[in-house]
Amino acid sequence: MSRTSALSFTAPMSVPSGTSVQDAPGRSATHQNVMVVPFTSSVAREVLKAVPMSQREAAYALGATQWEAIRAALYYARTGIIGAIMLGFGRALGETMAVTMVIGNNPQISLSLFAPQYTMAAVLANEFTEAADELYLDALIEVGLVLFVITLIVNVASRLLIWRMNRTVTVRKVAAVVATPVGDAA
Repeated sequence: MSRTSALSFTAPMSVPSGTSVQDAPGRSATHQNVMVVPFTSSVAREVLKAVPMSQREAAYALGATQWEAIRAALYYARTGIIGAIMLGFGRALGETMAVTMVIGNNPQISLSLFAPQYTMAAVLANEFTEAADELYLDALIEVGLVLFVITLIVNVASRLLIWRMNRTVTVRKVAAVVATPVGDAA
């Protein structure tokens, strides 16, 4: 797929007049996937290209098959791949206007998941300039604060996940060094 055809998929999907918007969450999810997956996969590809050739050569030298060498490269790059996925999720959280246009942009509360919806980011983007009185402005600032806290929680969770993965690798390396027998000093 060429770069221009991939970019044409990221244009906002419009709903023809007279059609039902009952499948807005499905369209929104598809739209987000088309926007986020190429970004995540390109970052993960760059991480895999950064795996030293010596890692693959060492796997082959130990008699590994091609699939085992790929598995070793994936193991070596797993922190970067998880980071790429988290960057993709961060981008999905930030795609305010794309989701606003696709999901229906209806400010009425509905019990159905398939009815047109309104996201917190869309509330901020659409209504901040219309906030006339102090209470309305304070409510929008509160929505922004809640959105900030959600973003902060996602970022902290991804940082803890990456930190934990790095820590387990370090602990395994230290355990392997401690368990390696040292030759006689005599």
